[in-house]
Amino acid sequence: MENFVKIAEGLEVSAALAELGGQPEHVWLRLNPDASRYIPLLDHGRARRLEAELPETWRLIDAVRAVMAAEHDDHGALSHARVGLMPPGEGLPPHHDGIDGVTERRYQLALQSAPGVVLTVGGETRCPRPGEAWRIAAERTHMVANGSDIDRITILFDTKG
Repeated sequence: MENFVKIAEGLEVSAALAELGGQPEHVWLRLNPDASRYIPLLDHGRARRLEAELPETWRLIDAVRAVMAAEHDDHGALSHARVGLMPPGEGLPPHHDGIDGVTERRYQLALQSAPGVVLTVGGETRCPRPGEAWRIAAERTHMVANGSDIDRITILFDTKG
């Protein structure tokens, strides 16, 4: 499998960014000891959370999943979904997530990103642009760093099956 597979580009993300910007601070959870935060979009039973509060975010996920099914033969169910916010200067060191890339696949949809944000998977680096959705080979070693001057905001989700 390739390190990156572009699923979609040119998706309109401004409405999702606006609704995320209006969320109260308590819905943003700490992911790591740094200043990065996230909003979980599935509960422990894999049911959707915050559909009424984040309809545009869910619309984007559904739009990307429709392309995945139609053009990439991925009909898997959501097994993990979250919105992540990574401030400037933050990042995640090289790691892998235990996803096999066959039965469970990882997708990222950039909502806000700027030059200086780098996502490296299997030694290949990209700077996902807002409105781009990518399947990434999360079973390979990967890392992300926000070297830009704005928050990196990304929808991250996995499918299984």
